[in-house]
Amino acid sequence: MATTTKSKTQTTAKKPAAAKPAPKTNAELVRERAIQTAETAVDVPVGAALTVYERATEVVEPFGTPSKREAEMKRVRTQLRRELNKVERRGGTARRRALQRAKRTRARLEREVRQQQRGLETTVRRNRRKVETELKKFEKDLTKTRGDAEKRVRELVDRAQGESTEVAA
Repeated sequence: MATTTKSKTQTTAKKPAAAKPAPKTNAELVRERAIQTAETAVDVPVGAALTVYERATEVVEPFGTPSKREAEMKRVRTQLRRELNKVERRGGTARRRALQRAKRTRARLEREVRQQQRGLETTVRRNRRKVETELKKFEKDLTKTRGDAEKRVRELVDRAQGESTEVAA
């Protein structure tokens, strides 16, 4: 087969300009839309049926022969076991983390309670000492005041008795 090449000096013939199509009438537009709608109405159910058929075939295919069935069952069992192990590990990890967090929280709370308890005990001891000191001072003052009052009463009684004997005499 001989091939011919055009030289740069050769000019290519121009194709005749295509005539512009005449504008479509309303009837033609309506007809085209009706055809498109009808095609869509047919294409959608056919496409859906083909998709369902393909998917059903994909699902059934691994179970076609006994050896394929066994291989598929083994594959599914292995995959299920793998997924179950993953879930178990994840649950164990979450459980251990929750226990660690609970232990840390418990230890922190116990530590805070002990600190507050020590603080309260210290405050109670300090306040008890203050109250006991104040009570001792008050008791001492009361005893002194009572002694002074008794002394004063005796003096008044003695003076009253001395005046009453003078008045009687």
